[in-house]
Amino acid sequence: MKRFAALLLPAGLLFAGACLGDDPVERHVLQNDQLRFEFTPQLGGRGLAFSVPGLANLLKVGEAVRTEPEPLLSAGGRNYPYLGHIVWVGPQGDWWRRQTLNTERRVAGAVWPPDPWTVLVGAELIRADRAAAELRLPASPVTGLRLTKRFSLEGAVLTHEVEAVNTRGESVTWNLWFNTRVDPGARVYVPVREPRQDIRIETFEGDPATPDPQRSRAGFFDFARGGVFSAKAFIQPSAGWIAAFSQGQLFVIEFELQPRRVIHPDHGQVELYIDSTPDSGLLELEVHAPLRTLPPGGRMGAVERWRAWPSTAKGFAAQRRELERHGYALSE
Repeated sequence: MKRFAALLLPAGLLFAGACLGDDPVERHVLQNDQLRFEFTPQLGGRGLAFSVPGLANLLKVGEAVRTEPEPLLSAGGRNYPYLGHIVWVGPQGDWWRRQTLNTERRVAGAVWPPDPWTVLVGAELIRADRAAAELRLPASPVTGLRLTKRFSLEGAVLTHEVEAVNTRGESVTWNLWFNTRVDPGARVYVPVREPRQDIRIETFEGDPATPDPQRSRAGFFDFARGGVFSAKAFIQPSAGWIAAFSQGQLFVIEFELQPRRVIHPDHGQVELYIDSTPDSGLLELEVHAPLRTLPPGGRMGAVERWRAWPSTAKGFAAQRRELERHGYALSE
């Protein structure tokens, strides 16, 4: 198993050291007195931790980060449940339709697993210090895109920027897709103006999934909880944010609100996937950027901004008051 030596950095930058002890992956930390973010250039340039300093990790991270830190990079490979925060490329229905490495997956229109050159490949670390980092992934032979990721921490905001460049000699049509995994017990607030028109739910396993009626009446969406189930909600939000109460904190993801017409029809700008199985389950907070056709050399980008505060709010009424106190309420 590969080990990484500590980086020889000035004393003020020792936080950015690579693997320590028995840790199988290289880790870097951005931190100030309000937020802490940890990522690895390995595993697709993946986010591994985010929180208010001293509080629990808001991200759900799989044991595979420790047990399988060197994934097989192959067009015929499998999924590795690393979880954390990653960027996908959409739409999912086209994941394997635009490549020549795996004929079986192309003909079948396979929707799983994700492109390994997007989510498993190691990234080149261009720079990293206490407040910012930049990573560059190699061009993917599956999508034709080369991704560059930039993380920056300023005050109470962590900004995630991703840029994609078309490296093919022909046009490609894709969108950028943020996917952030949290504990399945997190209570989520997605602002929605017309629940019947703006929410579509697909159920996969277990009890039927339904919207939480209390949140729906108040203009927010979350799954009603009870029983074990697996489902996905496709949402046209009414404002550019998602909130989650989890691990004694309020976690908010901000993004640019987009009109429905620029989002691929198979998707919603916001998607929530939940597997409510205790301990082993997860909740995905997903945000899609607009679908774009890029000529050779063409570029597109997307941005998320993360915030977190300590929170002891329990129950819908108290959590809604706390959201409003921080400036997050249903847009009229």
